[in-house]
Amino acid sequence: MERLHTNVRNVAFRDALCFGGYALYLVFSYMAFHSFTLFAPAAALDAVSQTLFLTTVLGARICVFAAIAFFSLRSTGPDTLVSVLVACGVALFGFLVCGMALQFSADVEFSRILPWLMFGGVCLGAGDALMVLLWARFCKTFTLRSVYLFVLFSNMASLVIYFLMTLLPPALVVPATAVLFVVSSACVKKSISIRVPSASEYSLPVVKSAASRLWRPVFGTMVFCFMSGMMMQISGQQELPLSTVQETSIVSSGIVVAILLVPALVVSKPPNLSRLYKMALPLSAAGFLLLPILWNAAGGIVNAFAQLGSMVAGIILWCMLSDMARDTRLPSPLVFAVALACTNAAQLLGVLVGFFNASSITSGGIMLTVIALVSLYLLSMLSLFLFKDKGLALAEPAMPAPQLVVREEQWFSARCEEIASTHQLTAREQEIFVLLAQGRTVHGISEKLYVSENTVKSHIKSIYQKLGIHLRSELIELVNHVDDELEKQVKQIR
Repeated sequence: MERLHTNVRNVAFRDALCFGGYALYLVFSYMAFHSFTLFAPAAALDAVSQTLFLTTVLGARICVFAAIAFFSLRSTGPDTLVSVLVACGVALFGFLVCGMALQFSADVEFSRILPWLMFGGVCLGAGDALMVLLWARFCKTFTLRSVYLFVLFSNMASLVIYFLMTLLPPALVVPATAVLFVVSSACVKKSISIRVPSASEYSLPVVKSAASRLWRPVFGTMVFCFMSGMMMQISGQQELPLSTVQETSIVSSGIVVAILLVPALVVSKPPNLSRLYKMALPLSAAGFLLLPILWNAAGGIVNAFAQLGSMVAGIILWCMLSDMARDTRLPSPLVFAVALACTNAAQLLGVLVGFFNASSITSGGIMLTVIALVSLYLLSMLSLFLFKDKGLALAEPAMPAPQLVVREEQWFSARCEEIASTHQLTAREQEIFVLLAQGRTVHGISEKLYVSENTVKSHIKSIYQKLGIHLRSELIELVNHVDDELEKQVKQIR
């Protein structure tokens, strides 16, 4: 009994460590990039400076994501500990630069400080990108429902911690945020050691299949990120006090996360992500619809609606990427880095478009109404084709799978292992190859391996390409073919 209680406490501690670590990372992101609470010590930091800082952050993220996506095609990447140390080192240097610049902001001309803040933004953006991919590697180990609950619980916890952080004196904001990042780094290192991700495999048909299934939600999230970045520049958010922006963000985000969380707690089935994703459409649409009417009233609720649409789309996309990486065994840095590079590029484009046009947009102006109507039109068009799944069709015609002539189990295993080794099949491909040779259907293989049918089909395509065949019957014939030397081995086995 005592051992049982000890195990329960250990599991509870590990769960709290994982949830808490990711929540702390989210708080760091809120503090540094979303509300610019990091700049609380410099009350004179204007909208232009905030935009330039955000631009350098997004640019650094995109560069890091693109580089990691490229190198993940050739290498499995560095050890987790090395990645954590690099992320911490780069980010802490950014905190140091930003902290020193803000410290002298009251005594030195601000134009001299701005380049240092932008350089600190580059370091923080690069460290943030590395940390995101570490948490992505950890989330790959969960099932779809588990990662959905993990992300939502972490978001809820992060809002509570974020509220507490807003109560700190301005002088403690930068060092406290740096501590959050370091603690989150330690948590992700421990979390990955607790739940070791499965070995990654790379196969071109699997990559194409994953791309065909993910491009719609990635594109949809890009649209939301673009509009979110643009809204941040044109809604007049910078005119509001920081405390007002923080309160509106915490309350509105908490309500939306609770709405997403409650159904998942009631229903034990995996969430229907396509339905949840569509929740982001009315949120963003409401923000642009109210833009000409409210402008900057009600604590900046107009801007909050657009940000919430982007947040919901981001949460759902994160869950889809985690499930895809787990399902296909593709390297999580490749899956996440490509998608996140696209969404960050869209946000950067939105920030720049809004920034260069903000001066011509005023409350009550005709330009504001035009932007609202065009944005609503884009969102309505987005809802027409989002999440249409055309599926993946194999070149092989639909027919009953030919059955294998049953022979000795040892012979069958030896023959399959020989073929897999000769044609350099990956571990997952070898599993599916054996089940195909046994006469299993795609649906049967999917249920046995707990992966989607589309993933099974894409692995089958890769197997067929490596074996130089096109039909299931050819695979059966290849397995049943025995040369003279193997025949001798069979006789020895008998």
